[in-house]
Amino acid sequence: MSAVDELPDLPGIDKADGLKRMMNKPALYEKILRDFHARLHDAPQVIRAMLAGGDFSTAERNAHSLKGLAGTIGALGLQEAARVLEHEIHDGKTPSAAAFAQFDKEMLTVIDGIAVGFGIESAN
Repeated sequence: MSAVDELPDLPGIDKADGLKRMMNKPALYEKILRDFHARLHDAPQVIRAMLAGGDFSTAERNAHSLKGLAGTIGALGLQEAARVLEHEIHDGKTPSAAAFAQFDKEMLTVIDGIAVGFGIESAN
């Protein structure tokens, strides 16, 4: 059984890519995925609140950080959606509805997949 097979199904995440970045250590990868879920499950709401408050630089930093972390765990669709969001915020405008919709969709897929895959209870 390969290291990839030891992990649950994780929609929106390329497990082989993520595992490779974690030196093929499934326990480390699971820890990083759980941490990603705990720290970033509400990222879309946080970024929206920053933008609503006019704090474009912090919103851009958050999108940038999320882009990098998404790449680290192998969530390539989320990484691209965060890149688009970051780019639009960088241009000094509120991101388009389409950019937010794609970001929300990718984020929900990844966050829900991690929660289901590892049996994480919802905080809601």
